[in-house]
Amino acid sequence: MSPKNRGDRIQLLQKIVTKHYTPVAPAEDRSVLEQLLYACCLEDTPYEAADEAFHRLQESFFDWNEVRVTTVSELCETLHNLPEPSAAAMRIKKNLQSLFETRYSFDIDDMIKMNQGKAVQELEKLGGMTKFVLAYVTQNALGGHAIPVSHSIMQVLLATEIVSPAEAEKGQAPGLERTIAKTKGAAFSSCLHQLAVAYALDPGNKQVKAIMKEAGASELKPPVAAPPKPPSAPPPASSAAASSAAASPPPASSAAAASSPSGKSSSKAASQSKATTKKTASKSGPAKPAPAAKSKPPVDKKPPPQQAAAKKAAAPKPTAKSGTSKKSTKRKPR
Repeated sequence: MSPKNRGDRIQLLQKIVTKHYTPVAPAEDRSVLEQLLYACCLEDTPYEAADEAFHRLQESFFDWNEVRVTTVSELCETLHNLPEPSAAAMRIKKNLQSLFETRYSFDIDDMIKMNQGKAVQELEKLGGMTKFVLAYVTQNALGGHAIPVSHSIMQVLLATEIVSPAEAEKGQAPGLERTIAKTKGAAFSSCLHQLAVAYALDPGNKQVKAIMKEAGASELKPPVAAPPKPPSAPPPASSAAASSAAASPPPASSAAAASSPSGKSSSKAASQSKATTKKTASKSGPAKPAPAAKSKPPVDKKPPPQQAAAKKAAAPKPTAKSGTSKKSTKRKPR
């Protein structure tokens, strides 16, 4: 799209939204942090609901540090009137946590006197920062020129052909700050936000359809919902272990057990494996004899008592010595 054509479409949109909607002025007594947290509630939300939720957030907790340590589910109960309370709670909690880790404090009013580019760079590093919140803080707290663009506003820009589908997918809206003057930026942003939220929450409303067609929307399609956040990727070590475990073949015993329908088939498989091992052993030839052990001298062991008694009975009696012959045991004849 040529810059001239894009600029004409932006000017037409500015004329139509300021005609049908009244701009809502931001509160002047809020600090930079309060403007940031209010923008977290306001993104893709009507002004009335954002005001109520932010007021309840201030009244329900002692300070912002208590909000930081509160769970997302408890914050959702406080922000229950928002269209997407969980998304707003995550933005608030992550931004407070990032500020606590980087500054150890929630006082960021020094950014007003800081160089605007440096302040924007510091805000961009916060964990829950979005393009809408960053532009809202730049416009209403830092005094810069920026047009906040949320997901619902991007759908209006896409329907009026101000941005292309590729630019909408990347979250880019070129030409807004160049076409809209800084003095009219806050009023245009507020009116555009009201139209975008009305179109997102009730796309079938006849009045909203008429305003969209008047702003240059040729074909009104239902607005696309915000894409869900991708799940966190598993650590590489576990994924590699899982892939290796999936690629490695199962052990032989488990494979045999899985293939056999009963215990008999598993025993047959075991016997077949034994037979194969015997065949391989017979083919390889007779086993070599083990080397002979070194001969050791015989150990003189005493025989058991029974064997000793038998040997003693079998041994011949010693002959009598001379001069000491015994008497003959034969009887004399009568």
